[in-house]
Amino acid sequence: MRASRLLRTTGSALMLAAAAARAEAPAPSSPPGPDLRSLCETISMNPADGKELARRSECVLSGVLPSTDRIGEARMLAKAALAAGEPSGGLMLYLVFQADPRNQFVRAGQPDLQAYRRLAARSLQQRQEQVEAIEGLGFAAGRNHAAAGVLLATYFHGTVAPRNVQRTGAITALLLRNGERTPSVERFAHEADAIVRVGAGTQASVRGFMETYRQAVDVVRSAYASQAGAGRACDAPQLTSVSAGAIQGAQYLPLQGNMVRDSYLVQGDWTESWTFQACDQEIPVKVGFAADGWGGTTSSVHIDKGD
Repeated sequence: MRASRLLRTTGSALMLAAAAARAEAPAPSSPPGPDLRSLCETISMNPADGKELARRSECVLSGVLPSTDRIGEARMLAKAALAAGEPSGGLMLYLVFQADPRNQFVRAGQPDLQAYRRLAARSLQQRQEQVEAIEGLGFAAGRNHAAAGVLLATYFHGTVAPRNVQRTGAITALLLRNGERTPSVERFAHEADAIVRVGAGTQASVRGFMETYRQAVDVVRSAYASQAGAGRACDAPQLTSVSAGAIQGAQYLPLQGNMVRDSYLVQGDWTESWTFQACDQEIPVKVGFAADGWGGTTSSVHIDKGD
């Protein structure tokens, strides 16, 4: 009885988390507030230390301080702050990378598939700024910078690599202990925990797992209806185990920071075996994953017929 209750609880957690992931939408950026404007008025044109360099980088990036090269100047200031050992410099370097139009694929609020494919096709040699940005974020989070920690949790949540589910769980647990109870942090923690209970063997990201889980549940429901016949249905199949094969052709972003090493799979594909308990039947499923080049995955799901 206890085991079946645990399976029902875990399955419900996964279904709720999958629904939340489906409903997720990026938050619109907000204009600089009065506090930032007031702060920027006090920033020297020639910052004397790392903290001042990082603050000026933020002021330039936000547009409060005018610049003929907003992205370039903000990046230069952030790198100088990071070189001085300032955690905020690492955070700003990551934010500059995200704000750079060359690294974006959303146009007028809609994803541009061609732009995404161009980003995904970048060679490792073309990704130096990306490497620096992620390592900067990891450095800042490792120095207990709260905002960097939240962004690193978001990065782990949506980026494919082995153990990124566990990384998501670990950093969100730390953030929650430190009082960072934002809706996204709580959701990431909930999703990672739900996956680890039965799917710790996965090599997908939390987001990739959740997206594929919904597909797998639909496949299992259809298979059950076909096998059971007579109009029978199983509305809530429960995932009971996950195992993964080796990643073929694995290529990682060459990240060296302790917090982010081997956390970004650029290329590689693998197969996972997911087992569902669909009411009175055990239904095995084969799930194929492939890194898409820009942190995400493509996936395929089919019933495992043993061939």
